Amino acid sequence: MMQTSIRTAALGLFLSAIAATASAQTEYSRRVTGSMEVSAAGQVLTYTMQPAGAPAIDQSLGNLVESWRFRPLPGGRPVQVEFTLTLMRASLEERSFTLKRVEFFPQGAQPAARGAGADDQAYCRQADAAPRTDVICPAVLPSDPALAAMPVNAEAYIALRKTDSGAEAVLDGLYLYGPQNGKLLNRAVNVGKQHFAPAALAWANKNALALLQGREYFQTRVEFVQANNTLPWRRQEKVQADTADWLTEAVRAKTVYVSQGGLELQ
Repeated sequence: MMQTSIRTAALGLFLSAIAATASAQTEYSRRVTGSMEVSAAGQVLTYTMQPAGAPAIDQSLGNLVESWRFRPLPGGRPVQVEFTLTLMRASLEERSFTLKRVEFFPQGAQPAARGAGADDQAYCRQADAAPRTDVICPAVLPSDPALAAMPVNAEAYIALRKTDSGAEAVLDGLYLYGPQNGKLLNRAVNVGKQHFAPAALAWANKNALALLQGREYFQTRVEFVQANNTLPWRRQEKVQADTADWLTEAVRAKTVYVSQGGLELQ
């Protein structure tokens, strides 16, 4: 990853001049990984999980994993499953948390879409190419010196739905974070939304069919990393995102769990 820094006083003045007017909220996020054995009947037999660093949260996560029930598996044999949970909470002292995303990866499962390889780069660069369902192209940021000079990263959540005229994408959440936890993130909110939000939506629209895979709805995430951040719970500023009347709580609950390889929650 490339380490960047603010190099000039002029850039500092520039960032101060565009002090954020959009609504921002400090939150803390962390990803927790684990593995489990799922029986042919779809029950969790055993599991191991990385600690979240807070006993109350660890207990809640353990109860959640034990409660999962999956549709019966073909083949009549248990399978090993890796999983990743994305958590958010309002402060480092807060015991409650929001489960933002859960991804299941059965051992040996073949994903429906793969990352773009060398032979796919021409397709990824061509804006008007016929959409594909087998390749997911990487996200690309526009070239901007001010953005490149900021040690600020972004994580975007995008909601997709299938319509009669094609896929529709809306920005469900945009979070800025970096190695420096201070005023920089607040000052960078407007610049972040100006550049990261369109880049995230462009990525989602390019890969919409590969992400939806025939589903009616899907929620996905993409990250733009310009500076290292090794904090277990990273501080981030939430930028006010778009709204869509079809993105209801029922849709959110349904699409928080992302299954790979045919594994489905009941």
